[in-house]
Amino acid sequence: MTEERDGLEQNMYAAWLDAMSWVAGETKYRLLGAAGSPRGIYEMGEGQLAALMGLQGCERFLQHRKNIKPQSVWEDLAESGIGYTYCQAASFPQKLARIPDPPFGIFYKGRLPDGSVPAVAVIGARKCSEYGRFMAERFAKGFAGHGVDVISGMAMGIDGISQEAALDAGGISLGVLGSGVDVCYPAQNRRLYSRLADSGAVLSIYPNQTPARPQNFPPRNRIVSGLADAVVVVEARLKSGTLITVDMALEQGKNVYAVPGRLTDRLNDGCNLLIRQGAGIALSPEDILAELAIIKNRSS
Repeated sequence: MTEERDGLEQNMYAAWLDAMSWVAGETKYRLLGAAGSPRGIYEMGEGQLAALMGLQGCERFLQHRKNIKPQSVWEDLAESGIGYTYCQAASFPQKLARIPDPPFGIFYKGRLPDGSVPAVAVIGARKCSEYGRFMAERFAKGFAGHGVDVISGMAMGIDGISQEAALDAGGISLGVLGSGVDVCYPAQNRRLYSRLADSGAVLSIYPNQTPARPQNFPPRNRIVSGLADAVVVVEARLKSGTLITVDMALEQGKNVYAVPGRLTDRLNDGCNLLIRQGAGIALSPEDILAELAIIKNRSS
C-alpha cells in the first residue's frame, strides 16, 4: 500500500513538472536522471537547477514552484476526468518508451493503450474523397474486427472517419491530440471526442488548456506512429502533415503501407509516391493483418 501511495505521489509531481510545457522533454529527462524521481526534481536546489536548466530556465522553474503546487495540478486534472502517467510509471505505454525522443508523460481521458494489443495508425487527408472515405472505413472496420486498436489524430477527414468506423465495429480507437486533452479540436468532432473518451481514449503530451497550435502537430504525430505497430496511409497530397507522420514512423522503425489511388487524382499523389519509394501496398486490411501475424497469409 505504501508503494502504491508513493507511485501516486510521484505521478502527481511528474504531472506538475509536465504542466510546464515550455520545458523541453529532453530537459525533463535530464532533470529526472539527476534527481532520480519527480519529487526529487521538485525539491532540487537552485544551484543544481541552474546547472541543468540555465539561469533563465531556473528562474521560471522557481516561479512555477512558488505559484503552483503539485496538489492543485493533480486536483485540476481529477476534476476534468483526466489521468496522467509518466515515463517511470508502470502504466506508461512501453511502445512510446522505445521511440526516439520519447514523451516525458501522457495526459489522457479514457483508458491507456494496452501494450499487448496490436495497433495500427490510419492517417490521411483532411479533405478526402468518397473513395478515401470508403477505404478508411473498410480498413478500420477490418482492424477492429480482429481486435486491433486503431490509432489516429481525431482530425477531420481520414483520421476521424477511420476512428468512427472502428468504434462502430465494436473496436477500440485512440485519438492523439495536438492540444490539451480538455480541448476538443476540431470542434466539429465533439461527438467522436466523447465516444473515444468513453470507449477508447483521448491522449496528449500537452497539459490542460493548451490550444491546438500548428507547432503542436508534428510532435503529436510522433505519438500517433509511436503507439502503432504499423501505419496505413489513405489519401495524401505530396505536401501534407500525413507524410510528416510517415517520416516519423520510419524513424521509429515502423512499417508503412499506402492505399494506391488513381494517378490523375492529386489526393493520391502522396500514397502513390510512397509505394514507388518502397512502402507496402495496402489492398485490403487482411494484407496488414497478415504482416502483423494476426491472420494467416493467404498466399502461404
